[in-house]
This record gives sequence, C-alpha cells and structure tokens, in this order.
Amino acid sequence: MSSTFSQPHQTTADYQDRISQQAFEQLVSVRGEGDEWDFKATLGDITSTSVRVNLAKDALAFCNLPGGGTIIAGVTDDYDHVGLADSERIDTTIIRRAIEKYIDGDFIVVAAEHTLAAPGTSEAKRYGMIHFRRRFAQPVLAALDGQITNDRQPLFRSGDILIRRGAASIRANSGDVRRLFTNSIVHEERVRAVNELWKCLVEQRRLMGGVEFLYDVLTDTEYPEAITRPSLRDALGHLTSGRHADDVDRLQLRVSLVRPHIPEMLHQQYRACAAFVGRLHMKAIRQRDAGVFAPWTELDNGSPDLPLRQLALELIPQDELNSYWTGRATDLGTHRPVRPVIDAAERGVLSGIHLVLNGLG
Repeated sequence: MSSTFSQPHQTTADYQDRISQQAFEQLVSVRGEGDEWDFKATLGDITSTSVRVNLAKDALAFCNLPGGGTIIAGVTDDYDHVGLADSERIDTTIIRRAIEKYIDGDFIVVAAEHTLAAPGTSEAKRYGMIHFRRRFAQPVLAALDGQITNDRQPLFRSGDILIRRGAASIRANSGDVRRLFTNSIVHEERVRAVNELWKCLVEQRRLMGGVEFLYDVLTDTEYPEAITRPSLRDALGHLTSGRHADDVDRLQLRVSLVRPHIPEMLHQQYRACAAFVGRLHMKAIRQRDAGVFAPWTELDNGSPDLPLRQLALELIPQDELNSYWTGRATDLGTHRPVRPVIDAAERGVLSGIHLVLNGLG
C-alpha cells in the first residue's frame, strides 16, 4: 500500500520524460523554433558571465510557460546538426548552479545527453537537452540584473518577469503579467482541490481497517477463520453499515466543496476509485454481520460481483485486473489479495493528480 498514506508531490523524476530519447528525437527533427523549445549550436563556456546570463534569460522565460521549455544544444539556428564539442558536457547540477542566483522562485532543471546519427551515415553525434520549469504556480522573477559588462545594458533587470514569444525570450508586458498571475491563482486552487480529493481517498481507505490485511494473508480455504478466530474477526472492525455510510457521505461532501476546481476526468477517476473501495468495505461489513467471509470478487450469493469489476475496469487495464480477479493457486487454496487492486486503482487517480500538479490537467 505504498501510495495510500503519502501526499502527492512533484520531483525531478516527474519530468524525465521531457528529456527522454523519444522527446529528443521528436524535437530535433523539427525545423523551426517556438515558445517551448530553442536550438543552440553550443551552450558555450558555462563559467563565463555572458553564457550564464544568456542561459538564465532563457530559463526565466521557459519557467513562465505552463509546461516549461527545452533547449537543444548541438543544433544551429539554421537547423544544422553539428553536435556538441568533445569538451562540452551537459550536467544538470552545473547548469543549475550557473543560473540559480538570477532566478527568484523555485524552479526545476533536468538535463541529459543523447546521441543521434545523421540519416544515411553511421557517425553518431552527441547533443544536449535541458528542460526548465517552475515548481509552483507563481511566476518566477529575475533575482538580479542580467549584467554581462558594465558598458552594456543588462539583458534583464531585477524583478523582471520574462516570457517566450516565438523563438525569443522577452520581458513580459502588463497583459502578460496579468495573465500569468491569473493562471497561477487558478492553478493554486486546483492544487488545493486535488490535495483535498487525495486526502479524502486516503481516509476512505483507512476506514477499511484490517479487511485488506485478511485478504492479503488468507487463502479462500482459510476464509472461515476470519469469523471463527477472534483475533482475525477483530481485524474486520466494528464499524456498522450506517456509520460507514455517514463517514463516506462526510468525505463526499468535502470533495463536493472543491469540485469546481477539479478537472472532470480526474473527478470521474476519483468517483470510480471511491465507489470501488466503498463497495468492497460495505460487502465486508455485511458478510461479517452475517457470520461469513467470502472472496472480494463475489456477491453475497456467490455469483461474480460484476458491478465491482466494472468499477475497477475504469481505472485498471483488463489484463492486469484479470490476474487480480483470478488470484494465484497455492497448496492451501486460492490467494486473492485485494491490496494490489486498490493500489492499482489509486495509481489511476494519482496519474490524473500529477497532470494537475504539473499544470497539464
């Protein structure tokens, strides 16, 4: 149950797909630059002030895009694939240290090197890929003047908000600033809403108490012991069906209060997962009160619980669900744990939550 009691959050691992080989090959095949990507023949000497300030300028602008932006090093402005010089290395830590003093706001940078052979040749060249993104909804600002030499105007001023417009990193105008802060407020409301949704899902799963445990440790031939052995029966808890309904209603009310800020697809995923867990728990309560303990895949009359299966299929691929549904034969009987099923269902919800946290949902 690794995902159950943790708070969803963002890490640099969430952005590794932005610098994957697949993402690189897609971008490097494009002829043209846009808001979200930029080609550079080289990053240059990262220890020089000029390179650091120019890189910080692009990073500031890319960070203020909803999905961040990416630099491809080793491709010229004319789209010639020249590759990196032998001495040039693309390193996440070095790049971050080179620019972080210029950026006011928490940001993420991830970088990678890739190799690619030109069509019709066997010579592979190295390229760099650097992705910048702000961690939170608020725009990032310039923390210092982007001063290269005293006899030249700085590329940006302390407090500036930079954005991308076409292939250029420029200072935001008043309309751009209003849009950025409006979007950040909307995003913050969504983040608070999805965190509340996740908390409610976690609390509903906690209501199940030891029901998961019993399915995890017992085979079907041992199910009667869940009723006859006091230590196991205690794991079923003492929650009544009425109290369970009241607790679930309370959680549903909390979700309804933030519903306007939750994307429709995520809300549907949450409803399917909550209904799946709720149906499992109510069935266990009824069986406990009736003095029986049966497979979670069955109705009280022993027939397959098809409504439960349908709820699971909204979140879990059929092949994966089939393996959980069938269980595993052992010397003692069929082992059919329910914990992996709920974990898989929650992963479906978490994928939607991560899209919202990443500004894509």
